[in-house]
Order: sequence, then C-alpha cells, then structure tokens
Amino acid sequence: MTSTAPASKPRVPARAWLRPALMLLGGALAALLFVQVDQHLAALAIGVFSLFMAYWTSPLRSGPHVPLAAAQARAREAAGKHVTIVLWAPGDPGSARLQAAIRSPREDLVWVNVFKDPAAHELLTRYGGERMLPLALQGEDAAHIDNVSELFAFQDEARRPGSPGDGAAPDFPADGEPGDPRP
Repeated sequence: MTSTAPASKPRVPARAWLRPALMLLGGALAALLFVQVDQHLAALAIGVFSLFMAYWTSPLRSGPHVPLAAAQARAREAAGKHVTIVLWAPGDPGSARLQAAIRSPREDLVWVNVFKDPAAHELLTRYGGERMLPLALQGEDAAHIDNVSELFAFQDEARRPGSPGDGAAPDFPADGEPGDPRP
C-alpha cells in the first residue's frame, strides 16, 4: 500500500526577485542623482515610485487566488456559463499586465496563484513551466496569454460550439461533411 505525502508548497524561484531588486536599485540611483542636484521633491517621487514598482513586480504581492481544486469545481458547476481558470504568479510580468488590465472581479475568470497552490504549480509544469505564464484553461483547452485581447479571443474560441472545451458536438450532416453555411 502506497501513501501519497501532501505536496509541499512550491518555492518562489530566485529569478522572481531579480526584477524588484533592479527596480529598487535603479530607483535609488536615480533618486540619489536628483538629491545631488538639489531636486528633493523629484527624488522623493522617484523613490516612492520605485518602491511601488518593486512591490508590484515582486512575489510579495499576493493578488487574487482561488485554490485549483475549488476553481476546477467552479468551472464544472458553472451551469452553461464558461469559466476560464488563469494560472498566474506574482513577479511574472505577463501576469501583472493581465491583472492590471482586468481590475474588477469577473464571474468568467478564476485566478490561481501557482506559488500558493502545489497542484496548480504541478499543472503548470505539465504545460511547459513558468515560461507559459499566464496560462488560461477552459475545459480541455489551454493557452499562454500575453494580453487581454488574447484572453478574450481564447474564451470566445473555447465557447464556440464543438470546441474541445464545449460540451456540444459540431453539427454535421449525415454524410459526415460540414454543411454549407450559406442559405
């Protein structure tokens, strides 16, 4: 009899801290230059902005998160509404852009942080790893998403009747050939 140990929480890779560290370093250098030329207000503004950007691009920013199992259950129970699961990671620029573009909660999107959920991290690994972030899943379809228009196009494609993410089969005539859409 084999027992499965619970998966440990995925570790945040060290490279996720590179961008925030560079933001802080660059901001500190720019602020120092402005202090040298007696532009204290500009130095303060640059310092505050670099602190904000370092936080925004770091793994410290938690963002929205639903456990993968709950997200999959929600997608199954959507009762005719298509729910897209988006795997994301704090510190990933693509994930940050997508979340900045979609600020308000949406019923058709569920956000899963791969650094908080071992099952989501494992699923992401099966699809190619962190280079695939953010990864959108709908039914059996999956796609790397670079921007909001790609996300909406992916959702539209997955909602199309007969697609793998849709429960309905395509409407074919008896001989097996697609019908002519013209009247």
